[in-house]
Amino acid sequence: MRPAVLRLDSFSAGPSAGVQLAAAAEREEAFQLGYEKGLAEGREGSLDALTDALAGLGRDMQASQQAEAALRRELRAALAPVLHTIVDLLGPRSEKERLRHALGEELARIVEHVPDGTVILRCPQDLQPDLADCIDRARFPNARIEPLSAGLDRVELAAGQGSIILDPSLFTAGLKAIIDDIKTGD
Repeated sequence: MRPAVLRLDSFSAGPSAGVQLAAAAEREEAFQLGYEKGLAEGREGSLDALTDALAGLGRDMQASQQAEAALRRELRAALAPVLHTIVDLLGPRSEKERLRHALGEELARIVEHVPDGTVILRCPQDLQPDLADCIDRARFPNARIEPLSAGLDRVELAAGQGSIILDPSLFTAGLKAIIDDIKTGD
């Protein structure tokens, strides 16, 4: 009897080529699935972080805009009295010049349309020399200056049945109204 020969090669031989290909395909598939899952999770995490960052930026911008608006309101509220004071101080200094200019324009219109008409100018005593100068420059022969009732600070121009009232304080009041509009506006 012969001892049986043990065939070691049957135990030592690796898997067949088909099994190796199948295992390689499974590894590749597992790698691809893991890669895609990791990529998707990474993108989702990045998008979540980006969304959170943008939301935070939006909140910061809104807070900044609200703070800016509050600061603008405070500045306008603080600046309005200063502007009113400037108008009060500088307004009267320029009233005579504005009044002379407006009166000169009105007299020029009257001379153009009614050259032979009579014009009566009523004004405070301190404005009479300025009005006489305006009348001379307009070359209006039929004009006379009369005193205005006490306490009124305006010029009344009467020609025929029409009259014009030039009130310098209206200009100052108009400027103050504009300042108040700016103060309350956004």
